[in-house]
Order: sequence, then C-alpha cells, then structure tokens
Amino acid sequence: MEEISEPTAKGFQTMRRVRYSRERRGATIPAFFCLLFLWGTGGCESPPAQSVQTATRDSAGISIVENSGDISAEESGWAIAEEPFLSIGTFQGDSLYQLFQVQGAMRLADGRITVANGGSGEVRVYDSDGRFLSSHGRKGEGPGEFQRPSLVGVLGGDTLVVVDNQLRRISLIHADDGFLESTRLSDELGGGGFPRGMFADRTLVIGGGFYFSSSSGMELSDGYSRRETGYASAGLDGELVTDFGQFPGSEFFMQVQSQSGGMISMSARLIPFGKYAMQAVGPDRFFFGSGDSWEIEAYDLSGRLRTLMRLDRDPFRVEDADLAAVIEEEIAEADDPSQAPEIRAGYEDFPVPDFMPAFAGLHADAFGFLWVERYRKPGDDMPVFDIVSPVGALVGTATLPSGSDVLEIGDDYVLVLQRDQLEVEYLRLFSLNRPAAR
Repeated sequence: MEEISEPTAKGFQTMRRVRYSRERRGATIPAFFCLLFLWGTGGCESPPAQSVQTATRDSAGISIVENSGDISAEESGWAIAEEPFLSIGTFQGDSLYQLFQVQGAMRLADGRITVANGGSGEVRVYDSDGRFLSSHGRKGEGPGEFQRPSLVGVLGGDTLVVVDNQLRRISLIHADDGFLESTRLSDELGGGGFPRGMFADRTLVIGGGFYFSSSSGMELSDGYSRRETGYASAGLDGELVTDFGQFPGSEFFMQVQSQSGGMISMSARLIPFGKYAMQAVGPDRFFFGSGDSWEIEAYDLSGRLRTLMRLDRDPFRVEDADLAAVIEEEIAEADDPSQAPEIRAGYEDFPVPDFMPAFAGLHADAFGFLWVERYRKPGDDMPVFDIVSPVGALVGTATLPSGSDVLEIGDDYVLVLQRDQLEVEYLRLFSLNRPAAR
C-alpha cells in the first residue's frame, strides 16, 4: 500500500506554500489499492454593523442564512496579536524541540501544550512556557506506538485522543502517565480513517479521503477526476455512530500507465485553483464546504442538515498571470533549473477553471464559531478569515501572520503551525481578542 497525502485540507493553495511539489509529481501504486488524502433559528438576525446584512429563512426545517456586505476587524472587535506569546520549535539544538510533520496540537486547561509529532511518532507535552515535559510513543505498530498519529481531542482535561489513520487505531494517552489503551477503527467507517476532530460528546469525525480499490470494480483513467468523499463519526470504541454521507471531493488531474506485473504507474496532481473538500468539527456541528460557491453546510450529531450558511461574495477570476505565477513559483523551487521546460509542459493539459474556489479552509473554534479562510491569489500569503456565528451570521474578520496554518482556536488564543524558509516547523500561540458578546 502506498499513500499520497496533502499536509492540510487546503488543496492546491497549501501545496504551493508548503513546497512539496517534488514528492507530488507522481507515484507508482499497486493496482489493487490506491489511497489519496487531501488535505466539518428562524427570523432575521441583527447585523453586527451596518456594512453587513443577514437574513434567515426556514426551508423544510433547514435554516438558510444569507449574508451580504463585509465587515472590518475594527468594526467586529475580533483581533489576533501580531506577535506570538509562545513559540516552540528549533532548527538546531535539542531534538526534543525539533518538530517535523506536526499532525495536531492543543492547549490544555492548565496551559500545557500537547503536540502529535508525526515525524518521530511521538505525542509530546510542553509546559505553559514552552519547556519540554514528556514524550509518549514512538514509531512502530505495538501498543502505544504510532505510524501517523493525529491529535484530535482531550478528555477530562489531560487524556489525549490520538488517531493513527495508517494503523486505523484510536489511542488514549495521559499527558503525564502515557499510554492507556487503544481501539481499532471499524471497517464500517470505510477506507482511509483520516481524523477531522472530536465533538463535545466524545465522538470523532473520520473521513475526507479519496479511496480506490480495483477489487471494488472502480477504475482510474487519464484526465480530470473528481470523486465523492465520505464522512462519518465514531465512538471511542471505534464503532460507527453517524454516517454523514457523501460529498464533492477534490479535483485531480490523473495520468495512469499500466506496467507489467499487475502494477500501475499513476500521477495524481491537484488542479491549479481547483475545488477541494473542506471540513471542520465544532462542539456539536459538522461543517462542510467545497468552494464551488460561498455556501457551507452545518450538520448536527445525528447527521441532519441544520443550516446553510451563505455569503454574497464573488470568487477571484483565474487570469493568465495567476497560472503563470504558479508555474514560475514551482520552477523557482525546483532543485534543478533545467527542469523548467518539463514543469511548464506538465501544465499544458491541465483543465484550469475560470474561477478560484470561494474560500480556502474551515476551522471551528471552542464556541462553535466557524472561521472561513479566504482564498488567496498567488503571491498573497496572509491568512484572512471571515468569522461566522453558530447561527450562520457573519460577525467578524481576523488576520493571522503570514504562513500560519491554524491548529486550534480557543477562548482567547489561536495555536498555529508556521514554517520558515527551510521548512522548519514551529508551534506558536497568539492572543485572541474575542468580543464579549461573542
């Protein structure tokens, strides 16, 4: 089995920034299996400022919330500090502070920082000042060992919920005492087992990958591909709780070549400015958006669609200069300048869309507010978020420092992952000013 994975759910936009282009140009994959992973009230509501209008109507029990206009950070009162008050990570020095392939991090109630360091197969704990306290786990397949650990939740203040999608296993790790127990994810959850988050009722959301098996009768072919992707929730016992159904997946450009011995050589690349599956998990809602339009679906724990959130905002049109900028960026990052003709030729057959996605990513905070990251044109690395209330009204805007990937949004902080020019990873905590009325 071989896996091709994106670092986050932000598709092509993140692929450009994280600079993994060499690893993504192609892969040889066994014919019997291929797994691709990307990258959750009625009446009218008073708008937070005159520049935003919000109207809500009911349709067959679904609340449809229409937003128009815009709101500035000054109007809304949401603000993120320009400088972090805590940073963990180093290029040289003690390996306990070197981070690689971070797959989730959370701040505990007492200020400790926990992180799943995928590169070493560890779950690490740092104190509120960023000093290393303990490490649990290592690379392996035995109890308390991991291949690809993702930190998805916390129980009782200090018990960490870790999902290993490669081993299809849920593990409970005590921040002080280490490994407690593990459970295998049920086959009912389908292929992949990619963790997306945990509801307040302790059920986990799993899914969002693209799964292919030739034994199921599915076939891969050259050209444009957009298959559906599924999501479901599971209990801590690994058993299926709710099937949220199938959703539009990500847009790929496929190149498939048969080889002898029952093997397939396949190149799977995200389409420049193509649409991709985005999800977020709040305390009691699963949010999904594909970026085809500015519309986000909110489902309750039982899988019932409760709210459609919309914003009247036009996406960017894809200009020739935008595609040229993407190509030149990849050429600039190539190890060998002589690869330029090959890189340019690789884009000639790509079905480039007329418009960029309506947004770039979804994140739910501790109170169920949805942070919708705006899609950025090439050259723009400043993450800007539209903040939507739990009932679907646009209430704020916030900006993070350049190159930030959100890991957790708490009551008064935002925990992010940043990378420097050498791709060294850092965890950083920024103070968040949240309006008192929320």
